[in-house]
Amino acid sequence: MKKVILAIVILATIITAGILENVYIDKLFGNLDSRLADLEEEIISQSDDAVHDVEDLQSWWESHRKYAELFVYSPDIRAFAVALGETQGSLECGDFDNALSKIRSLQIMSRNIHNILDFNIADII
Repeated sequence: MKKVILAIVILATIITAGILENVYIDKLFGNLDSRLADLEEEIISQSDDAVHDVEDLQSWWESHRKYAELFVYSPDIRAFAVALGETQGSLECGDFDNALSKIRSLQIMSRNIHNILDFNIADII
């Protein structure tokens, strides 16, 4: 009987951890997508605040990236930081067209990373 109770406790712990992971990932990438959309609008309007906002996004991403990497390793997670740096460099040079191209790439990368980290029925099959 003790073994059955222990197995049920372990199963409940695993299920709870999976649910909390999924909630965290959804919240993280919802926030990231919102920040990217705001930055895209600033780049389109060629706002001077875009450089400051991409710097804020970089520091925010670095503080959250390490936790996302706890769930699964993905080269895209690390490449995302590089693409953010390229976006910042384009904005610092005043190249808003290239920055817009980079931000759109970042939005696609964000969706891809989210799909990798998120729970999907295909992961079970």
